[in-house]
Amino acid sequence: MSDRQFSVLIATYEGDDPDDLSRALQSVIDQTVRPDEIVVVADGPLTAELEAALDDFESAHPDLLTRTALSTNQGLGAALNHGVETCSHEWIARMDSDDIAVEDRFEQQFEYLDENPETDVLGGYIGEFSDDPDDIETVREVPTTPDRIRSMARFRCPLNHPTVMFRRSAVLEVGNYRPLRSMQDYDLWMRMLAKDYRLLNTPTILVKCDAGKELFARRGGLSYARIEMKLQYEFFRLGMNSVPVFLLNICVRIPLRLIPNRLRGFVYRVFLRD
Repeated sequence: MSDRQFSVLIATYEGDDPDDLSRALQSVIDQTVRPDEIVVVADGPLTAELEAALDDFESAHPDLLTRTALSTNQGLGAALNHGVETCSHEWIARMDSDDIAVEDRFEQQFEYLDENPETDVLGGYIGEFSDDPDDIETVREVPTTPDRIRSMARFRCPLNHPTVMFRRSAVLEVGNYRPLRSMQDYDLWMRMLAKDYRLLNTPTILVKCDAGKELFARRGGLSYARIEMKLQYEFFRLGMNSVPVFLLNICVRIPLRLIPNRLRGFVYRVFLRD
């Protein structure tokens, strides 16, 4: 495996659980290949409990953690935009503040990158659990070839955001994350695909995620539907989608954002999981 330096990028905000954040950070430290830097972006003021969790981690790993903050809560897109600018290394691995990286996640990804050196973004599968991280109930699979990723991207996000590792320079060249409160990753991947960057996924679970009801609540509502409408138009304008695909996505995806949370959760679990 080549000797690449890399950063891990995590964003957190006042609504996060400090125990989840500590667990996520610990899963990064417990890797078979450790990062050279962990950048944590506070998206606005944090609770005292979250600050304490970061203080504890910083005390244990003073040379590893870089803390930075936005003065007000601006959403994940703005936080990650700031985080990418802050990261020191060309390769950046994303993690969510409530997820768990499998212990050889980074080792797997770098081995894959060694075999596919032209890759600009590399993701993988997510294992979803309800209570016990060792009891994976569903697997969020994604396509693993460039052609299938490009094909799926016309209809759905083709990468699992918390699993990705990407070239910092490539992300900056397409304008970085935009300050969207949702779907900021889908927006970024589509802009990269439009510029012919190479996106791949490994056919293995890289991250474990608690797929509770809050996950589906975050994917619905009027504001989410508005962003969906705007992005679908922009994907069409980029030349990524035809008129029929644009209209199909509007007819299918907008209602999904507006139906009750429980029904949306059923749709995701039954039709959008393996």
